[in-house]
Amino acid sequence: MAMIASMAQTVIDRILPHPDGTALVGQPERLRQLADEHGVVLIRNAIDRGAVEAVRWMLLERCRTAGWLKEGQPMADARAAPGIEIGEDVANPVWKAWYQSVQRLRPFHALSEAPVLQAALAGILGGPVYTHLRHIARSIGPTSAAWTTPPHQDYWYIGGTPDTWTAWIPIGDCPETLGGLAVLPGSHKRGVLPKRRATGGAGGLEVDGELPTSWTWEPLRSGDALLFHSYTVHQGRDNRSQSIRLSADMRFQRRSDPIRRGSLEVHLRCLTWPDVMVDWASGDPLRAGPPADLRIED
Repeated sequence: MAMIASMAQTVIDRILPHPDGTALVGQPERLRQLADEHGVVLIRNAIDRGAVEAVRWMLLERCRTAGWLKEGQPMADARAAPGIEIGEDVANPVWKAWYQSVQRLRPFHALSEAPVLQAALAGILGGPVYTHLRHIARSIGPTSAAWTTPPHQDYWYIGGTPDTWTAWIPIGDCPETLGGLAVLPGSHKRGVLPKRRATGGAGGLEVDGELPTSWTWEPLRSGDALLFHSYTVHQGRDNRSQSIRLSADMRFQRRSDPIRRGSLEVHLRCLTWPDVMVDWASGDPLRAGPPADLRIED
């Protein structure tokens, strides 16, 4: 697939489909080769679609409470209320309340434990997987181009082992009009790139320097997961629809590798873990903290 596309942060003149590893989940060596070559792998149906749609409904209920949904429209359409900017606005008490309520949702965190997703990551990483505890929910409205994330590397924010892989998970189908995520394949081979302050977008940093103009992107559906290395350059695409785009970032590494302490905290430190898990069952395996021998770095 090739098409002309413009992005809020970078102009891209050629878009190709993501390298697809769906059929290789049961063939770890071949999946690892694909991941090593491109630094990005698409896994279709990595998570049960029903589980993702259930989480989507929970997030949309909270969007409605926040006043972000257009009145008189089906909630499933996620149609945004006019004139409201929706993005990671940590200074906005409405956004903060929305985010705290999302972080308390056990089903949201449980998406990271999907068996197919875990099997794919075990194949890519070549050993037992450790799932970071810091799970991120994203909400991007149709008039929120200022929150579209510029080209960046996750390693700048994650630290720890470079062999950390992010799963970008659309919470709901993500056609072209909703934007989604574009990835620069093979960019992980360039190591850590120089960065500068960005004029907008989550994180506030972008790659300092020219980048190739051939990227990968394609429509995704609920249950799909786009996996990429912490050095792989990627960026958001503007939401040009009339609806709110919902997604999640969840990260994974080898169990034996070092991890930065921040990856064990609630995202943005918006809550403590006892606050998040207050209504979870006492024997819930998701309540378990990091193992005692995990190599934690400050």
